[in-house]
Parts: sequence; C-alpha cells; structure tokens
Amino acid sequence: METESGETTQKPEEPKISSPEQTLPPEEPIVLKKLYPEAKQDLDALFPEPPMKKLLKDLARTRQKNERFLKRINLEEISSEEEDESG
Repeated sequence: METESGETTQKPEEPKISSPEQTLPPEEPIVLKKLYPEAKQDLDALFPEPPMKKLLKDLARTRQKNERFLKRINLEEISSEEEDESG
C-alpha cells in the first residue's frame, strides 16, 4: 500500500480467529433420562432437538441451585424476625 508521499507501508496482519469447533472440547451428549429420572416418559425421544435438550438441562441445573440455596436459608430465623417487626 502506498501513501501520498510514495512510501510503502505494510498492512498489519489480522489476528487469526479460530473457529468455535477448534476451541471447544467435544461436548457430552445430553441425556435427559439422567437429569429427570422421575419422568414417566422418555424425554430423549420427546425432545430430540439439541437446543431443547440444552434448555431442559439448564432448567434442571437452575432447579438444583435454587434447592441448595433454599436449604441454606434458615427459614425459622426469617419468620421470627418478621414476627418481631410486626408485633
């Protein structure tokens, strides 16, 4: 590339961007039977699409996190504080 003064400048190299397939490790297939053992139907057959399986996996993970959070909260302590404030 030449500038107005006639000097040639080198074009800076663009950084090489790797494709997502190269950077991500291969994912394990999502088995809904393991995530929802109490289900009466075969969820893997009902929801064969990968995006739906991912959504259901995220839902199961969120439910587990919520249950763990609620177990850590001392509900008796919270209810006694509310009684003290109202009474």
